[in-house]
Amino acid sequence: MQHRFFVFLHTLVLVAVVGALATGLRLSTISRDTWLWLDGLLPAGRVHIWHAFFAVLLLIATLGYVFYRFRTVSSRRKKSLRYHTLVQYGGYAVLLILIVTGVLQTLDYRLPHAALHYYAALGLILYLVLHAYVYFLQWGKALLARIWVPTGQIKLLFALGSVACVSFVTTLWLNHDLVRPLSVAKLDPLTAIDIDGKADEAFWQTAPQVDIVTRAGANFTDGSTPVSVKAVSNGSESYFLFRWHDSTQSLTHLPLVKTAEGWKVTENGFYRFDERSHYEDKFAVMLSPSCQLGGDGTAFLGRQPLAYKPANWHGKGYHAALDGVTRDLWHWKAIRTNDMFLADDNYFAAPVAPRTGERRYTAGYQTDGKESGAYVMNWQWYRNTTVVPKRVPLESTTAQTDSVLPWFGAKPYQAREDHYPLGSQLPSVLYRSNRFEGDRADVRARAQWHDGVWTLEMARKNHTGSSHDVALDSGVCMWVAAFDGAQIAHTHHQMALQLNYPASISTKEVL
Repeated sequence: MQHRFFVFLHTLVLVAVVGALATGLRLSTISRDTWLWLDGLLPAGRVHIWHAFFAVLLLIATLGYVFYRFRTVSSRRKKSLRYHTLVQYGGYAVLLILIVTGVLQTLDYRLPHAALHYYAALGLILYLVLHAYVYFLQWGKALLARIWVPTGQIKLLFALGSVACVSFVTTLWLNHDLVRPLSVAKLDPLTAIDIDGKADEAFWQTAPQVDIVTRAGANFTDGSTPVSVKAVSNGSESYFLFRWHDSTQSLTHLPLVKTAEGWKVTENGFYRFDERSHYEDKFAVMLSPSCQLGGDGTAFLGRQPLAYKPANWHGKGYHAALDGVTRDLWHWKAIRTNDMFLADDNYFAAPVAPRTGERRYTAGYQTDGKESGAYVMNWQWYRNTTVVPKRVPLESTTAQTDSVLPWFGAKPYQAREDHYPLGSQLPSVLYRSNRFEGDRADVRARAQWHDGVWTLEMARKNHTGSSHDVALDSGVCMWVAAFDGAQIAHTHHQMALQLNYPASISTKEVL
């Protein structure tokens, strides 16, 4: 009986550890290119929920093993001295750190070191190798025969299936009910508010605040930054205040530089749509009527996580919503939208059909419609070698330091009139007008950076009437992400913030 229980635990731990490590390594590819070479071996798709399942399974197996050790400690004490005690107890320590840090990360608590969970996972891999080596030295080829006995297979499978069902039910509960409430304070409809990024209005000082830790973003210290969130509403509109730490104010966006071969886009990853050096700071807010892990199930990881859809260049994955429910996305950009006093109103929906000749396939990530206004890239056709600018300033023939170039403050580029000296720069962002108009302009936004902190104010009608927007009401869930001079390598958090409007605020009326 004791041996059968050991076989059961051994099998359970093996399945849980292999599954947790495989899904965990896939999750780590979001911020660590080191493991992309394993792309063909790692699971793809909605990996967050599977990682949570194997984590729950591992926790159950660990508790079972602790029980087993207490029951057999007297009979095993002398025998255990034969083995490499340091390896054995080193593995226990690593596993404990892995479980504790995993729970803390799921609950979005700050760790002593942001990468502690990752390093514990590497330690577990090392332990598995050493652990297997120790037993192989003692038993040799007879090792498998001693562990995998042929008797009791039906009972073993039944026990494993039972634990898997318990883990699955627990994971479903975590997936739907692991949220953090965000109380929306009541604001008098006559109260004036400027969306200017200063947050100097009196009501911001008393509004309830929620603090969350976001992690795994490029360029941030340890890849992590805390974000504070406040919300108020006057019944027709809701206002949000976000603050996050960013030691550098990144106001560069792929500048064009004159070289001996011609104009070239300054980039360090843009060719594969994963720029991390010459890009602006950004901030994203996603809203959804449901609250599942993994950004409400919109994150699909891997080079080609969606069947019959194009692979992505960077190998990280796509965003999409496969359940027919649109998720709202507000995308503030320090160069492209901040001076518009807007955020780019986008959404996640079903993956669109790929278009012929399209280099970047964005799956379910799409922009709301607009009546006018936009920015475009200031080159005719992109190549990672040289490009031809679309427009240049009317008068200047020296280095250009502005971040954007207005369309009507520029003229078409002509090669015969290109007298720019080598090393000169041109903006890559070309404004067609000052701001968006229409559905894409529903979100007002403005941010200020001071002493290593961004302060961002956002505002939107509770009901816009757009099919691409999520109505703001109690029960709606929110996720946030910060970008530090990176194109796609943003921070993230697990627990959704669930909006809670007071009963005295009616958000039902469509305005």
